[in-house]
Amino acid sequence: MRKLLTAALIFSVLAFSGCQKETTGVKPVEKNATQSKSPSQGVKAYDFTFTDVNGKTHHLSDYRGKVVIVQFFGTYCPPCRAEIPVLNQIYKDYKGKVVVIGLSVDYTGAPPEKLKPFVKEMGISYPVGPATEKAWDEYAGRITGLDSIPQTYIIDKNGYIRYYEVGFTPSYEKLFREAVDGLLKEG
Repeated sequence: MRKLLTAALIFSVLAFSGCQKETTGVKPVEKNATQSKSPSQGVKAYDFTFTDVNGKTHHLSDYRGKVVIVQFFGTYCPPCRAEIPVLNQIYKDYKGKVVVIGLSVDYTGAPPEKLKPFVKEMGISYPVGPATEKAWDEYAGRITGLDSIPQTYIIDKNGYIRYYEVGFTPSYEKLFREAVDGLLKEG
């Protein structure tokens, strides 16, 4: 019984912490320069462009005036897969006020339609496409300095990263909703 409990604990820690991605060689900015987790300050979000699985091109700046959640994920990553239903529900619950964007790091440079089976399997209703190396570098490299996924960024209506999380545990849903609610109340 003790071995079973130990194995379950180890699995839980690994399953909900994060997955590693190949290193990019980008050095992070000084932690005090980003202030990404501050509720009153942020760092300007890089205005990336991506093509979703349906062939539509999106620019982050298209969503100015809305709160945007950007998730960098891998299709092979258990914590990423666990986070997707949470983001899908947030997208549905805040329809029209909050945009969720999924960027796959394991399909970087691949045609976006290669992600279609994964999007269908997961029942994702928000825009999903491959991340560009530049977008990954600007977020993971500059903000967190980590190569773990998922990395989830919450961007305010003016295009500033205000919150981020690396990895995923079910308790993050409450944190994401509190952050979104706070940002929606801002002018």
